[in-house]
Amino acid sequence: MMIPMATEILKAKEWLHGADHICVVGHESADGDAVGSVLGMTWALRTIGKKVSPSLPDDVPASFSFLPGSEEITKDIPLDADMLVAVDSADLDRLGSLVDKLAAPIDINIDHHISNSGFAHINLVDSETAATAEYLTDLLTPLELSINDKVAKCLLTGLVTDTLGFRTTSTRPETLSTAHELMQYDVSLHDIYQRTLHRRSYEATRLWGQALGNVRCEDGLVWTQVTLEGKAEIGYTAKGDADVVSQLTAIEGTEVALVFVERMNSEVKISWRALNGLDVADIARSFGGGGHQAAAGASLYGTNLDRAQSVVLERTREAMHKYRTRAVP
Repeated sequence: MMIPMATEILKAKEWLHGADHICVVGHESADGDAVGSVLGMTWALRTIGKKVSPSLPDDVPASFSFLPGSEEITKDIPLDADMLVAVDSADLDRLGSLVDKLAAPIDINIDHHISNSGFAHINLVDSETAATAEYLTDLLTPLELSINDKVAKCLLTGLVTDTLGFRTTSTRPETLSTAHELMQYDVSLHDIYQRTLHRRSYEATRLWGQALGNVRCEDGLVWTQVTLEGKAEIGYTAKGDADVVSQLTAIEGTEVALVFVERMNSEVKISWRALNGLDVADIARSFGGGGHQAAAGASLYGTNLDRAQSVVLERTREAMHKYRTRAVP
């Protein structure tokens, strides 16, 4: 039986206010929404005097090191934490190496992914919002938490990055209203945009050069790959693709874009972006992943780039063909 969301929010408020030490965790290969939501929730809880520890399974990307509290983020879960809050994580596996450090189940799960598995005791999920940071902003009042300059800066960063500067199809009038609310505090939208969406490290720029030099286009499907060898050659040490996938969507005629990222231990990470209305989250779920209708991801294990590309491209082509030829009422 589905529990009414208002009831879940009320329970979450009682649990948060009753806790002594709260650990806020986010997903592996953290993006702006993950880092911003972890830190935004951390500072919001501190407004009511709570001891809060922010944690991520990987290092904080350099582009988000300007956020207040980023230096506090660790890769551990404190043993004395009596409450665990996960943000921007569609399922437990997205917490990566933190899963093995969990001494207890996640208490509260706050997210906006339609593929969220409801893995916590309390699950607050709103897939209509454009970012977890947007949903968190909406939740602060009913949770009896406050916004200050630090909270606003972190949450606005999550909102800006997950909407690519308010350019995604998930951006609603309510999304812009949330941004307006956060901009009433001492934050700079221009600075956030420049630091997170515009600037790139030298190594990330060279990675773009490698990946874009290998782009393939075929009947609306565009894809490329990022290899371990290529990353080592240019000194790129991050786990992701430096947002190459978003660059592929700028290619004229693109309907679906994919990037295949080779990782250690025979893992291949796949990212999808769709511009034609195709639900790529459905494709990602068939490979154990998930995400949004227009943006999704998954990882394949025990394989290599060639095998991963073969099976994923075939499945994606099938989905594109089915979508194009679907019956029109």
